[in-house]
Amino acid sequence: MTVAMGAEAAAPEADLVSVVYDPLVAAARRRYVTGRGHRAMTDPAARPEVLDRFLIEFCAQGVHMTRPVDDWITRAGARCIELGMGELGAALQRHAVHEAGHHSMMIDDTRMLVAAWNQDGRRPLDADELLARDPSPGVQQYVELHERTIDSANPWGQLAIEYEIELLSITSGPVLIGNVAAVCGADRVQSLSFLTDHIAVDEGHTVFNRRQLNQVLAERPALAVPLAAAGSAALDAHARFIDDCAEVATT
Repeated sequence: MTVAMGAEAAAPEADLVSVVYDPLVAAARRRYVTGRGHRAMTDPAARPEVLDRFLIEFCAQGVHMTRPVDDWITRAGARCIELGMGELGAALQRHAVHEAGHHSMMIDDTRMLVAAWNQDGRRPLDADELLARDPSPGVQQYVELHERTIDSANPWGQLAIEYEIELLSITSGPVLIGNVAAVCGADRVQSLSFLTDHIAVDEGHTVFNRRQLNQVLAERPALAVPLAAAGSAALDAHARFIDDCAEVATT
């Protein structure tokens, strides 16, 4: 992306994300960590069967949210190019390659978690039935947000969506994994390949996304508002998805 170098343009190395973007998404980030689902999955007093059922729901429903990711990013990149943000669009399309096929990990995790659940003598579950269910309300909200963003006048909102969701992997992800190990046992973590993989790789993805956000904000400071709106909406949709999972696990 070509960064404007006029008198009012910020230097590209400036951390504009911290200055003009983060304050606008701070409320949504607080809502996420204080939401019912997040509290339930990170509660050290959670019963093992509740956390296990939460994880099964998280993975089974999560397939609907991860299967389209590479397509969403590719299409958002194409729209950015159409609207004159060529370098950002090309960067998004290159990044999309790294997201392809990740839903297969969630399918595998669902099957392993269900097998462990059934071996523990609990009310039997069927992994195929769980994977075949329709998306939950939170998943639908998440999918609709992506489609709406791509088709909007601000398709670069996809960048903020990716930034916020991948940031969750390296902030909330380790907290969840630690609680799973403490409550359900370290062996259960072996059935969470999607989460453990994304805790590892999303640190690099977050650096990429933050760098792209800084470049966009350096060139077009006014985009802080629509970018933050997309990022906040992504957090709220994901929080609703987590709440859906918690509701299934506790009823």
